[in-house]
Amino acid sequence: MEPKKAFSIFLVTTLLTISIFAAGCTDIKPEPYIEDTATPTATPNATATVTPEPTEVTPTSTAVPQEYLIRITSYMFIPVGDKEINVGDTIKWRNFENSKQARYLVNENGIWEEEQYLPYMRYVSHTFNETGEYTFYLKGRDTKVLTITVV
Repeated sequence: MEPKKAFSIFLVTTLLTISIFAAGCTDIKPEPYIEDTATPTATPNATATVTPEPTEVTPTSTAVPQEYLIRITSYMFIPVGDKEINVGDTIKWRNFENSKQARYLVNENGIWEEEQYLPYMRYVSHTFNETGEYTFYLKGRDTKVLTITVV
C-alpha cells in the first residue's frame, strides 16, 4: 500500500473516531418545559360567548420590561457588581460553571421558599414586580453577594 493512501485512510479513520466520541460527550440538555398557565378560551363549537369584564389598568412605568442574564461561573456572578433594574424586569441566572458542577442560588428576601438548584447550563429566573433591595449568593460562598435594587 502506498504511504499517501495509508496516511489518508489513517487520517479519515482518526477524524471519524474523534467526531463520534465528541458527539457522545455532550451534557447539554434542552431547556425545561414551562407550562402555559393562561386561562383557556372557549372552543369554536361552544354555544356561550365569554366577554371579559373591563379592568382599569394604571401603568406603573413607561419603560419596556427587560430581561437580564447573570452568568454563574467560578462561584461568581458575571457581570460583577450590584445591579439596578426597573419594576417588571426579569433576571435570569444561568450556571456556566467551568467544572460543570451544580450550584445553589440563595435569596433571603422571600422570593423563593428554598434555595434554587441549578445544574450545569440550566437557569432560574424571576420577574421583580415590587421595588426594593434583594440579595443573592451561592450556597457555600455567602461572602460574594449580588444585590439587585428594583426602582
